[in-house]
Amino acid sequence: MQNKRKRVVRGEDVKITRPEQLVREYRIKEGSQNKMKRRKREAERRASVDLRTATGSKGTIKSTVGFVVRIHEGRHASEEIKTVLKRLGLVKKYDATFIRLDEQGIASLKPIDAYVAYGYISNKSVEELVHRRAHSLATGTKKPLTDNLTVEKKLGDKGILCLNDLSHEVFTVGEHFDAAVKLMCVFQLSAPIGSYEKKILQAHDAVEEKGGFLGDEMEAFLERTL
Repeated sequence: MQNKRKRVVRGEDVKITRPEQLVREYRIKEGSQNKMKRRKREAERRASVDLRTATGSKGTIKSTVGFVVRIHEGRHASEEIKTVLKRLGLVKKYDATFIRLDEQGIASLKPIDAYVAYGYISNKSVEELVHRRAHSLATGTKKPLTDNLTVEKKLGDKGILCLNDLSHEVFTVGEHFDAAVKLMCVFQLSAPIGSYEKKILQAHDAVEEKGGFLGDEMEAFLERTL
């Protein structure tokens, strides 16, 4: 603090955080932490999940491919929420990735509904993302994933030999879904155009009320960001 005072006396531009600002940020973090705990309890109590997929013979919901996008920066979010977002690879706003939309997948996203939007994605959109927007770190540096050779080299032992095989594995949530998604870097989408950004994404409460789950509306979201 003494150094800061000396720099202020010298006329340097020093940013000083006021006590009331620290208190405000602490309350925001504490509130988001409590909110996440409540959402976890709600997800655990929820006996059924609103999914359009058919149920199997044992009554369990089959996995369907979904797409999750980070829609809030969450600078004041709790460390637990930041950890979950980081684990998904959603480090920055508009980072996105494929995900399994089953009971477990939905339950894991419910606590962070205020920070992500997720929903169903069509085969056409999966193919477009894989063929036109996918990048990979397979060669040590981040490069567009445009050749079948890289796919075959990394996933050939799993029967995935080309980009078409890769997109098919993702869309059908095949046996090697996790490996297929891991080959690709997190997608970095553009900010949505038009009034969608202002009316929906920046309205924190509106997103929370919507639950983060866009269902089939995820296709409309992608049309604005691809």
